[in-house]
Amino acid sequence: MNNSENIKNSHINQPQQPVSTPQEPTPANAPLGKKQHIALIHNKAWMVFAGLCILAIAIVIKVFVIQLFPDEKANQLAENFTFKVREIQPVRGQIYSSDGSLLATSIPEYEIRWDAKAPYDEELYQTRLDSLCISFNQLFGDRSVAEYKAIFKRAKSEGNRYVEIIDHVDYNQLQLVKKFPFIRKGTIRGGFVFEEKFIRDQPFGTLASRTIGMERAENKVGIERDYDELLRGKKGKQMMEKIAGGVWKPLSNEFVEEPEPGADIITTIDIHLQDVAHAALKRKLEECDAEWGCAILMEVQTGFVRAVANLSRNNRQGEFNERLNFAISQSVEPGSTMKLASLMACMDEGLVQLDEKVATGNGTATFHGQTMKDSNWDKGGNGTITAEQVFEKSSNVGTALLVKKSFGENPQGYLDKLQSFGLGEPLGIALSGEAAPRLYKTTKDNGWSGLSLTQLAIGYETTCTPLQTLSFYNAVANNGVFVRPQFVQQVKRNGQIIQQAQPIIIREKICKDETLAKCRKMMEGVTEEGGTAGRLFEKCPYKVAGKTGTAWMHEAGGYQAHHYRASFVGYFPAENPKYSCIVVVNDPRSGGYYGGVIAAPVFMELADKIYSTELEFRAPIKADSTMLAKHQWPSVKGGASSELSALFSSLNMPVYQRSTGTWISTSTANDSLIVMQQPLQTGIVPNVVGMGLQDALYMLESNGMKVRVMGFGTVKRQSIPAGSSIQSNPNIIIELL
Repeated sequence: MNNSENIKNSHINQPQQPVSTPQEPTPANAPLGKKQHIALIHNKAWMVFAGLCILAIAIVIKVFVIQLFPDEKANQLAENFTFKVREIQPVRGQIYSSDGSLLATSIPEYEIRWDAKAPYDEELYQTRLDSLCISFNQLFGDRSVAEYKAIFKRAKSEGNRYVEIIDHVDYNQLQLVKKFPFIRKGTIRGGFVFEEKFIRDQPFGTLASRTIGMERAENKVGIERDYDELLRGKKGKQMMEKIAGGVWKPLSNEFVEEPEPGADIITTIDIHLQDVAHAALKRKLEECDAEWGCAILMEVQTGFVRAVANLSRNNRQGEFNERLNFAISQSVEPGSTMKLASLMACMDEGLVQLDEKVATGNGTATFHGQTMKDSNWDKGGNGTITAEQVFEKSSNVGTALLVKKSFGENPQGYLDKLQSFGLGEPLGIALSGEAAPRLYKTTKDNGWSGLSLTQLAIGYETTCTPLQTLSFYNAVANNGVFVRPQFVQQVKRNGQIIQQAQPIIIREKICKDETLAKCRKMMEGVTEEGGTAGRLFEKCPYKVAGKTGTAWMHEAGGYQAHHYRASFVGYFPAENPKYSCIVVVNDPRSGGYYGGVIAAPVFMELADKIYSTELEFRAPIKADSTMLAKHQWPSVKGGASSELSALFSSLNMPVYQRSTGTWISTSTANDSLIVMQQPLQTGIVPNVVGMGLQDALYMLESNGMKVRVMGFGTVKRQSIPAGSSIQSNPNIIIELL
């Protein structure tokens, strides 16, 4: 019993004393009275209470401070003991060509880590460590055996639960790792974690790479950007633990919510035609030392773009590669390719006839104080020619005179006519980055002058992209129906088509049928004798209709002397058009600069490829054909036996089949083609010499090899001889010529 209780009890047991008179002061060491003792206890209680309140307030403040301004120690604790359901990125959808070739894919690669605190067998670890490190060294060769061993020992001494052993491991390497000593006992018991990641890869390298686009965190471009929502799929969820180093480690292989893979995009691109367009354009750019160029091949009725090559010089390396999509983003003055629209406007109004005579004189004329010249003015010009010849010979003076005669008193009528053709509006394609065309809407627009009518007639004071020019010419080939260019023809999810592209009509008819017939006749004349491209196409086995273009380059506020932009645009076969095509070469510095010399050969090479591979273009071979008389068997690439057999059968080619198989190689004999089996064995490097790029890539990559491609055409060399073991070196270089 304490003192306060004694005092209290004594007070209760004794009789109450009467009130006394004041007494003498109590000495300092005298016992406290009752009231004083209670007051003291009361004060102490309040002091304890106040202290507890202060402590509570301090704790609350500290909690807020830690939450708002955590120190290093608090951060470390949070990192070491955090569990959270985190989002898991789904596998991104793949991008294919129209013929099923893979243009862009997400390739899995793996990061191998080790948990030094996992419940593994210590004795097994000690006895297998040396063998394990030797296996890593032999497979990857990036570190010595001693360095690998040091990683494991350091992780064990430090208790590291997520040490990186190696990164960027492909699937085939991972399967070998799983068979390593200690690991083959089980990854969980061994403490190994295989973390899967995906990297975006384009198997065909730079072919159509700018149109396919780039998949990155910021500034996506091309199809990768504009179809990103479909490609990226739906994120999943997984319970994960955040351990030392800020690394999130899955607690199990189970998902809280399964990620949904992205949809697959099937483009309109034909990889074989794309290869030809790319190679032909690159050769021409290198030959004429140009700045950049583009080539576009489009299907006439659908607007499906079958090939689009955009190449520019990399000044640091001196090579040409795809860096910008000039086809849709570069709005430039079209030059002479504009003459079709100018004469179409005149003829559609009934103001000009094809046989109308035009006096071009010596190839020079003056309009509002400015002299205009034809390309042959220094040779005396063209004299008096018909309106049809004005187009075929690409006479600047003749075109300007015809437009001035037709619309000199009504220039607004000329502008209205051009707008009705669809030349003043963007195409509205699905890909981002299309540059808007520049075309006067009225004669009151800024920049219009008395000179504008004749300058606009020959393709100056206006700009458009190569794709916009091609689309206009494609409408002429398509009986006047103006369709929108498209780059994607299907979207699939889990193998099921969820979107199917159909032709999109922008204008039902751009002009009268009789005007279209006259325009097509003029365009056919360009590729015949006397036309600006007649010499190139004179021996062509199919008929082409087109227009050459040569324009001065306008830069830094003026036209640059000796700097030109060459182009050729048209369609084929002229009688029943199936494809339209445009080629633009910017600033050629050697080998000429006219469109018929620089751009038309690229057009022709692409058309030749189609003519030689698509049988419906071929005219029946006559019985007395020189080709048959001389037995000139064509060179045939090796490849898939089913496809080649169908080709041999359709051409009635005598084939000597030595053996059968999925893959074959070919050689020619005196009067037949010899076909031999091309074996494909797992783990053995196949022979791909003589094959095209698509077949060679399929054979090598399906056997687990990483392929680097150099050149274009047919495989002439491979860096690893056929028959070698793939396991010793899975990386191979193939050279195409």
